[in-house]
Amino acid sequence: MPSPEAVAAVADRLRLLAEPTRLTICAALAQGESNPGCLAELAGVAPAALSQQLSRLRLSGVVKARRDGQRIWYELVDREVIELVEHLLGATRAAAERTAHTGADVRA
Repeated sequence: MPSPEAVAAVADRLRLLAEPTRLTICAALAQGESNPGCLAELAGVAPAALSQQLSRLRLSGVVKARRDGQRIWYELVDREVIELVEHLLGATRAAAERTAHTGADVRA
C-alpha cells in the first residue's frame, strides 16, 4: 500500500492534468517542443488563458521554457507526465475503437 504522501502526490498530479487546456498542452508537448501561438491554437484558447495554464505547468515542474531569440519554446520535461498522458490518450483511443466496432458505449 502506498504511503499517504505518495497518494497525495499522485492526486496532485492528476488534478494538474484534469483541466482540459492543461491536458491538451501536455498532449501536444508530448509530441515535442512548441511555441505559445501554436499551443493556443491547438487548445482553442486565447493567448492570455494559455499563458496562465503554461505558468501553472511551469511552476509545477512539468514544462520548461526555452528562449530562442524573440520566441519562447516549451518542452514537456516530466517523464512521468509524458507517460501518463500517452497512456490516458492511448486508452481513450482504444475505447473509441472498441465503441466503433461494437456500437456500445464503453463508459456505461
